[in-house]
Formats: sequence, structure tokens, C-alpha cells
Amino acid sequence: MIYLKETFKYLLRCPLVIRKYIKQVENLYTLSHDELHSYGEERFLKIFRKAWDKSSFYQQLCRLKGIGRNDIQHLEDIKRLPVLTKDMLKAHGTDLLTQCNLGLIKSHTSGTTGTPLTVYKDWPALWREQAYLYCYRKRCGYTYGEPLVSLRGNLSKAQLSLKVHVSNTLYLSSYNININTATRYFQLIKKHHPKAIEGYPSSLYSLALVFREKQLECHIPLAFTSSENLYDYQRDLIEKVFHTQVFDHYGATERTISLEEDFNHDGYFESPGYGIEEYCDDYIITTSLINDVFPLIRYRIEDRVVLKSDARSNEGDLVLGQGVKSLNGRAASFLVGKDGTMYGDASLTFIFRDTPEVQFAQFIQEKPGRVILNIVVSQAFDKDSKVRLLSNIDKKMGLSNMNVEIHEVDRQQLKYSSRGKLALIVGDVPLLTTAQNP
Repeated sequence: MIYLKETFKYLLRCPLVIRKYIKQVENLYTLSHDELHSYGEERFLKIFRKAWDKSSFYQQLCRLKGIGRNDIQHLEDIKRLPVLTKDMLKAHGTDLLTQCNLGLIKSHTSGTTGTPLTVYKDWPALWREQAYLYCYRKRCGYTYGEPLVSLRGNLSKAQLSLKVHVSNTLYLSSYNININTATRYFQLIKKHHPKAIEGYPSSLYSLALVFREKQLECHIPLAFTSSENLYDYQRDLIEKVFHTQVFDHYGATERTISLEEDFNHDGYFESPGYGIEEYCDDYIITTSLINDVFPLIRYRIEDRVVLKSDARSNEGDLVLGQGVKSLNGRAASFLVGKDGTMYGDASLTFIFRDTPEVQFAQFIQEKPGRVILNIVVSQAFDKDSKVRLLSNIDKKMGLSNMNVEIHEVDRQQLKYSSRGKLALIVGDVPLLTTAQNP
């Protein structure tokens, strides 16, 4: 079943299907700053006017702020528009659509807090997204169809590996990485002869840890990471053990921002023509230029970047084309199973994707193999919801490998960072490379 799913996913977004969009993105890479500004202005105005004409919810938001359709004539006028928040999308997501949701593609994200969110896109938006990924990786030296290893949560605890032939991809479970499986992972990778490996930084780092413990080394020219902060100590170990060069990506399920690591590894650059970004002290205001059916115009993301220059925008000030020095706000943390397997927070968010009744979630761990899961739930949460939640935990971590106590709590009982962010994992359990008894 998973084999067919991944096969069809690839066929629906392979280079042959997206070649028109690949040409468009390739052209965007060649534009001057002024040409790119003109392109961004044209796309923004088109998306704004469609949002005004087709989304009564968005039109009402603008009217409440005293903004009329003809008040927005230039890209710089964007700062006059209202800011969209995640809470707005959770409450009014379908109302934002500019067309019926029949036939649209749904994406579900819980971020790193277990907070459910559904976003929508049409096929052109998906193909544009894939074209950006294709073009960037080709510039790094990897072309679709070359052998790839993927550790991104596609497989459950019950399935260690899967080879999808049409895409030449070897999927490895990110929920089984421990000292006991290290040799098997190594053998699978060696047999596949990958040109590149992709995954969450925490997953690649976990694999590198157990390989180092077993004195195993691979030779994989390229590594692509995303979805979490990539720390220097992770990069150093991954590059040493896999004899690779790491390229990092920052994006969001909402598809409003895309930052790619510089080819000389000196920070990040904005994917040309992908979005409009306003960098503030503790958050980013983002605007998608690739999706007009779900118009996320000035959508606030609670992450922080450090710019290469001292330029910084207060809310409402537009800063275009800023080079990014580093990313902050997606720190990786781990749960540790009885057998020493390390479960990174990015992969754990899959647990909540079909339980929208869970509004907030937080794992508390003080001992390997045992965890308390505190959840804030809606009135719709019932016995069936809990069964689905436990089933997902079992698929990803294995209840035999992690004793889980689920507690329903009030939101004020959850623990927050000094910046007011809700961490998915709280605890300080040492990372293990050998199995221990709980």
C-alpha cells in the first residue's frame, strides 16, 4: 500500500509533469533585483485581487481595516493589509478559499506543538513547489531519478525500509534508528549506492550517532535537511560519518516561505519569486506567491531569523531580498525509547495528523522508555479519538518500546519557553546508543 502511494506521488510530480514550472523557476533565478521586484509585485496584486473578489472572509478582514480593493496598487502597499494568524486559519480556514475545496489538496500540519492545522492548495501550487525543490537540488548537484535515501517519517515503526523503483528512492524508517539496527541500515544504504540522502536533521544525526558507535561510514555526496534547526554539531557529525556535504532548507507546510542554504554555506537566500517576507524581531510575516486558491497574504509564522545585515523590520515595514545568516525557532529535541531509539520532534508530529480533536500536545520524559503525553482537547475528543491517537503512537514509536500515559490537561498546565513558545518535548534524557531497561 505504501509502495503504491509513494509511486503515485512521484508520478504525479515527476520532472515530466512539472517541466513547465521548472522552466519558470529556472527563469526566476536569472532575473535581476528590479525584474524580480516587478515579478513579485505582479503576482502579489493578482493574488490579492483574487482574494478580494473570491473570498468574502478576506474581503471582510480588509474592510475592517479600512482597505478597499483599489487601495492596493503596488507591492509596498502590502504593509497596509491585515495580518493572518494560525488561530484565524484554524477557525476560518475554508472561508479563506477563493474556490470550492472540491479537488483541492489538503495538507495537515501540527508544527512542533501538536496544534492541528489544515491548509489547501491546487495542483499548480503543488507543481510550483516541486519545481523549486527540483531546481535547487539540481544546482546542488542532484537530479531527480538518481538514487536517493529518505528518512522523513514516511514509514512506521513496523517497516524498516522500502525501495520505490520509479523514483529510485530507498525509504528508511526514522522510528527504528538504534544501535541494534545500525548494521542493517548501513547494508541497505551501501547496496543502494545513493547520490543523496534527505531527512530531518535529528534523523540524520541519530543515524550518524549509531553508525559512529558501530564504526560504520558511508560515502554519500549530498545531504538535504529540513523541518528543524540544523546545528553545527549535527552538521559536523553527519558530514563526517556520511562523507557528505549538507544543504539545508527552511519552509512551512503553509507554503509561504522558502529559504535555501547558500551554495557556499554562508547563510540562506530566499527562493526567487516564491514569497514576500517581512522579518521582525521574533516572528516572520510571510506572503505566498505560489498559491492563489488559499491566499496567505501577510501570514505570521512564529519563528525567528538572524539577518546578514542589521536591517530588521517592525511589523508593517517591508524588507525585500534580505540575506539570512541563521535560523532560530525550530530546535530539535528527542524522546528516547527502551531500545535506545531516538524520536525527533519533527517526526513525532505525524502522530497528531488525523486527530484534530487534539488542540495542543506536549511530551514529558524523565526516563528512557516512559513518557507522559499531556493533551489539550476539544469537546469532540472521545474514546475513538484516544484509540486513534494510541494507534498512531504505536505505529510510529511502538507501545512496546515506549510506555505512554495520556493526560487531558488545561492549556495553562503546559510548559512554555522563555520566548513563550510551546515545546513538543520537555525533558533532558541522555541520547542512548545502547539499549537499556526502563
